[in-house]
Amino acid sequence: MKLPVKTFFAAPLLGALLLAGCATPAISPGTATDPGTATSASPTADAGNTPVLVDGEAAPPGTKVGFDTYLTYSYVTTDKEDALLKAKLDSIEPATADELAVLTTNFGDKLDPYDIYLLRMTEKKVSGATVKYNDDWSFFDVVDAQGERIQSISLIGWDGCDTQSFSEDYDTGGAEIAQCYIGAVKKGSAAPGGMAYTGGYEDDNPYDAFSGKPLLFIP
Repeated sequence: MKLPVKTFFAAPLLGALLLAGCATPAISPGTATDPGTATSASPTADAGNTPVLVDGEAAPPGTKVGFDTYLTYSYVTTDKEDALLKAKLDSIEPATADELAVLTTNFGDKLDPYDIYLLRMTEKKVSGATVKYNDDWSFFDVVDAQGERIQSISLIGWDGCDTQSFSEDYDTGGAEIAQCYIGAVKKGSAAPGGMAYTGGYEDDNPYDAFSGKPLLFIP
């Protein structure tokens, strides 16, 4: 499922354009809810089945939900210990003129063939082992409406679209963390479909894009 990528760097911020790859209206979330872990919002798994989502347990691989619905997932930390985390997709919006200006300053004409979107998620720990500051966020991919990985941009140190490290308050105090991802699509093509979670550091990863089924956050 994953496509090969190429990486470009830009200064003064550390940026990377991960190549794989609109002029469409902004996609706005529906009414926000906070169902805790998994919800009864009729998420569907691959093959059109409706999985049984149990509060406090990991969602089955391949589960799909839209905006504002948490999915709980198993996660193996860098220390090979088990934890449960959860995440939800908050919004998919075209980059504003000011946001594009920042990105263009760092990437120049590399962005000319693309329309840029910002995708925002919220993450929270449910239970289990210590999640360290450098764990987890890199296991989310920007995907199209079919769940296939598409081009993304990484610009480290930009407050306008930040991927945050996990604090002690996240690990032990129940704090939510807002994460942001940048998707790039060819001009005139469809907006990004959403996000996919592809698993942690486990050897037998049920959410792996090749040997398993990612969790899909696609409206």
